[in-house]
Amino acid sequence: MASRERREGSSNPDLSGTSLLALARQTQQARINCSEHFPKHVFRDSAWDIMLELFAVAEEGRFLCVKDIMAISGESATGTMRRIESLEEAELVVRRFDPRDHRRMRVVLSEKGREAMISFLQHLFEVGESASHGDAPIQPISFVPLAPRRPPSGLRNCS
Repeated sequence: MASRERREGSSNPDLSGTSLLALARQTQQARINCSEHFPKHVFRDSAWDIMLELFAVAEEGRFLCVKDIMAISGESATGTMRRIESLEEAELVVRRFDPRDHRRMRVVLSEKGREAMISFLQHLFEVGESASHGDAPIQPISFVPLAPRRPPSGLRNCS
């Protein structure tokens, strides 16, 4: 499914030694850490958790079935299916029958979904522009897609 280069991120020159998988896992950990500071129901977005995990397992050369996604999302079967359908309608994921067991349905990122995740992770961590080269984790810069890469020097009025 995924080549070694893809899993390690070496097919993308902007990574500067940091794998996309490591960035995805770091982002997942940040989401987990949110629950230590905020009520879970306030910052709950299972679609985002699903996308992160689908990206990470694809980079590892694995896949998830609907049942696996139910465990990740923490939602009911109906709620999980709604999230999957919503992601599928947005053309971010694709459902496929498991070739070894046609009773199971695999869910994988579409090419559009994978490209969106790569773009988001690179933007979030500004990979290639100011990536660290040591063992320290890369620090997120912005959680807003298409936001300015550097904070403005002064505050602006809303008018």
